[in-house]
Amino acid sequence: MTLVIRKIDERLLREFKAEAIRRGLTLSQAFEEAASMWLKGSALETDVDANNRAYLRMKNELDKFKGKYVVFANGAFVGAFATIQDVGKAIKSLRPRPRHAIVLRVGYDVRVRRSLEWWGGSIELERA
Repeated sequence: MTLVIRKIDERLLREFKAEAIRRGLTLSQAFEEAASMWLKGSALETDVDANNRAYLRMKNELDKFKGKYVVFANGAFVGAFATIQDVGKAIKSLRPRPRHAIVLRVGYDVRVRRSLEWWGGSIELERA
């Protein structure tokens, strides 16, 4: 079977080819191995799971960021920001662009004692 992939990062492809050569594999063998590993492992974990795990790892250290917005995306702590606009810039600059992020203003979250209803399906109103 012939496969054509467009718009792939050239640097990433060069590194992938070099690693395949180092392992003594053809490019097709390396791709099959990588696809198999991805389907068995990371496909089971969602972005939500990875971000929640990153949050839980740092939960006890967040007090030092009181009053700031902390961001978790792509399974990692992105940073602490003074304004929500800075949060937006930071999330938009991430590569790969996250589908899910946790944004929390440390020390300012209030527990809601009633049920909430979600009225939107996206954190963005327009495409960049």
